[in-house]
Amino acid sequence: MKLNRAELRKITYDFNSISNRLLQANFNDYNSVLSKFIYFIKSNELISKYIESCGECDQDLPTEFKEISAAFGDLIFSLGSLDEEEVRNIFAILNYIVDNNIEVYHRIAIGYSSSTKYQDKIKGFNDRVVKVLIHHIERYLTKIGIDMGVDEKITYLINAQNGQVNISNDNSTLNAINHNDIIDTAKLNELINTVKQNAKGLSPEDEENLIVNTEVIQEELAAVKPRSKFIKSAISGLKAIKGTIELTTAITALIQFLTPIIN
Repeated sequence: MKLNRAELRKITYDFNSISNRLLQANFNDYNSVLSKFIYFIKSNELISKYIESCGECDQDLPTEFKEISAAFGDLIFSLGSLDEEEVRNIFAILNYIVDNNIEVYHRIAIGYSSSTKYQDKIKGFNDRVVKVLIHHIERYLTKIGIDMGVDEKITYLINAQNGQVNISNDNSTLNAINHNDIIDTAKLNELINTVKQNAKGLSPEDEENLIVNTEVIQEELAAVKPRSKFIKSAISGLKAIKGTIELTTAITALIQFLTPIIN
């Protein structure tokens, strides 16, 4: 699909909004809000294509729901070990709940909290199941935003394959870094570790941006042809993070290390 950064920001805002509503929903309203959450995902091409790219859920959901319901808290859902498995399995589980109007707080969520309160059971289910899917989708959208850079008007072609994003701009050409010097990987890792060590106290959004941006830098500089555009976008993301003086100093040191490489 074709998308520009401004449109991506709207999608991200709407997704965060419906996600927060679901995570804060009262147990009496949970199924209604979950239905809206699933509908949003299905009706949004960017997110739905990402989930489809993660493959089909091969679990026997009717049997699994029946066994968990009868176990009175002794069983919980198997989500898988790979990111793609978690995405497709959790979405299938939530979609099955909506399609069959299953009350999550009654038996299904018993194994996710030792509390006897329905609201606590819903919170436990959200924390250990729903938030995992939300995190994967947020991570996916954030990476697309990093790849797009800062220009609000350029339109990009976005394809999702095997849970990964492939993105190109209108010119379908991404410039690679042109340098002959060997990158000091040990120094790079040291600087990034220092950044992470000083990242305490960040907001969830800034913490996610820090993780994604540092990963982009490491992945690009480990590639045969690192792309300066991606690294510059990651640097811009790091500059926008509001943290302590120690974190700002660590980020500045990392940027100073990267500047000769990308220029």
